[in-house]
Amino acid sequence: MDAEVSIIIPVFNVEKYIGICLKSVINQTLGNLEIILVDDGSTDGSGKICDEYAARDSRIRVIHQENKGVSAARNEGLRLSSGKYVGFVDGDDWIDDDMLSFLLEMADTHDADIATCGYYVNNKADPGLDLECKPEIISQEKSILMSLELKEFCFDSGVFNKIFRSKILKENGIEFEDEIAIGEDMLYLCKCIMSSGKIVYSPIPKYHVFTNSMSATRRPFNSKKASLVKAHEKMEEIVSLKYPQLLPAIRKRSVLSSYRLLCEANVNKSFNEAEAIKILQNDIKKNITYALKCADVSLKNKLGLVLIAANLTLYRHANFLYEAALRLFNYKL
Repeated sequence: MDAEVSIIIPVFNVEKYIGICLKSVINQTLGNLEIILVDDGSTDGSGKICDEYAARDSRIRVIHQENKGVSAARNEGLRLSSGKYVGFVDGDDWIDDDMLSFLLEMADTHDADIATCGYYVNNKADPGLDLECKPEIISQEKSILMSLELKEFCFDSGVFNKIFRSKILKENGIEFEDEIAIGEDMLYLCKCIMSSGKIVYSPIPKYHVFTNSMSATRRPFNSKKASLVKAHEKMEEIVSLKYPQLLPAIRKRSVLSSYRLLCEANVNKSFNEAEAIKILQNDIKKNITYALKCADVSLKNKLGLVLIAANLTLYRHANFLYEAALRLFNYKL
């Protein structure tokens, strides 16, 4: 009998966290699970811990491979999965005991191709959350828009708080793109949304995001992060024919994401990554108007966008003066 849900967990050097993660998955109230652990060339004790859990639970399958990145690890798990639905958990996160039952019930009740729940960040939830709210059926267009929101406790562009109907993935050949180092989740989700019929969402949090400083999105700036620009460009290509009205939202997200990465490069003094910095600056120059005309972008960030697109050194000096002025003002108060 095929599993109701296949859970794919990419594992790379998370020996401090993988035990908590696996316990949370093993203890799900939904018993009919397939758990696929892909050890992506870990150099710590992560792989051994995975093998120990597999020896105790027949639902667990462990794959050891050389380091290829999170996208390749997830794709390997997808190729091996047999469940009606597929979900993803990061090796340094964990989930509530009833998360998969909760998502599967929503999916079955509404015959949905994607079911999504809310999430915690370091055990903090949305302070304005209505715990009595009911699941909502959302359209493709609204799902794309919600996935572009740059804030916590939302639908999110990640895949961690969702399950996907396997049939949709296989019929449309949907996989993660190896060459995209940052934004691979967003692009994968976009493909899934555009191939889906019904999508159901509940903001009730069931997934726990742990902000590990060494996770892929939080490591010091490097040239691979500029691939986020390509992820947004590919997203435009996928969406534009059916929903051209969404292009401004995608471009706004792209320019603000490039700005965030350049600010990160400034903080980390990553000035030797000239090619990546140029790619990000060009993205801002190309799409800056989509951010400048938005009321929800602060004046400070608008000025920052103009400066950082022109010259990173100029932005660095201006930001230094701004921070110094703030410190002086606060000191006088």
